Amino acid sequence: MVDTFDLCIIGAGLIGSAAARHATLIAPHFKICLVGPKEPKDRSECQHGIFGAHYDEGRITRLLDPDPIWAELAKRSVERYNEVEVRSGVNFFKNVGFMTVCRKCDVYLDKTKDNAHKMEVPVQILGKNEVAEKFSFLSIQDDSEAVFQMKGCGHVSPRSQIIAQQTAAQQQGCQVIDDVVDQVTETTQSDASKCLKVTTSKGQVIFAKKVLLATGAFTGFRDLLPPGKVLDTTLLTQTVAFAEISDNDAERLKDMPSAVWKYTNGDKYDCYILPPIKYPDGKYYLKIGHGDDLEIELKTAAEVAEWFKTGGDKSVYQPLLDKLFKLVKGVTPVSTHGDCCVTTHTPTHHPYCDMITPLLGITVGGNGYAAKSADEIGRMGARMIIAGKWDHDLPQQRFKAKFKMNKNIPDARL
Repeated sequence: MVDTFDLCIIGAGLIGSAAARHATLIAPHFKICLVGPKEPKDRSECQHGIFGAHYDEGRITRLLDPDPIWAELAKRSVERYNEVEVRSGVNFFKNVGFMTVCRKCDVYLDKTKDNAHKMEVPVQILGKNEVAEKFSFLSIQDDSEAVFQMKGCGHVSPRSQIIAQQTAAQQQGCQVIDDVVDQVTETTQSDASKCLKVTTSKGQVIFAKKVLLATGAFTGFRDLLPPGKVLDTTLLTQTVAFAEISDNDAERLKDMPSAVWKYTNGDKYDCYILPPIKYPDGKYYLKIGHGDDLEIELKTAAEVAEWFKTGGDKSVYQPLLDKLFKLVKGVTPVSTHGDCCVTTHTPTHHPYCDMITPLLGITVGGNGYAAKSADEIGRMGARMIIAGKWDHDLPQQRFKAKFKMNKNIPDARL
């Protein structure tokens, strides 16, 4: 009989890596592997065309959210950050605080406050003057209000978070395989038992009793799902801009929280801003990204690969930087540049976590919020695939997969 894994997790990003760690804890006797490509050194030269949304050092983490499901997923994940850091020896979380800025009495703000109250998250409500007193370098409008969470929030390094999750998973017996999966098919082994055959681009063949897909934007661009099954997801572009700042500016802004600005001053788009983060090149950068107003839908594997390779919409860099320097006062940039990623969105606005067949499950669809909540989403997926059915206290219906009807699958070959 061919040696078979009990569980193969495909997709070595934030959710897949978290799922691998949790699976080793839930079923320590299982033989488990995690398959996915490492971040390429040069995206423009990458031939396999598979990329991740985690190629960065800064993602906002927060408990404050108008959606109670996302707030709960974040809360549970944040509560385990220290456990993952200690177990792996890899630090990825900076507890610098988080602030939501929005027009007074806006529904978004009201729901955020309500969820904070229900979850017993300590917050401060700040007007323009209070923000100026607390953070003299931040600017908000007269008609705006800030909800400020002091602890248990800030930002994570998604790169380091993945290293931490995979390190802990490997310590607990998981095998991590650097490869791209091209196909998953059901097969019968010599003892007549059913299993899944996983074929990779490097020619490896892996047999597994069960498979969990955590393949994000690329789920539909390889032969991973059963014939005729096309997930109902939308792939949206994200462009970000970076401002390199001096050590003096980094020191001046050292108490700056991560922040989201919503619907302020009649602006054309929302934004989020991360405080100074020291990157691998030894330099400090401020980062700004946009809301859904500047998103563009991508539909093919070639479009997604091209987006990652070219660094996004360069015409958006300067408007984002202009907004950054308006909201964070007194910054003199040393240099500026931009970058991009792609987020996977579902019509439910929650991640899909569902069994597709008795042997195949999915955890797909971060909706742009998964970095901070990946640990709990991964735990949810790991519990489900090991049990072969829904095995979580949150409502299953919130995470049921939806499929497109009569839709041709785009050609995955680049």
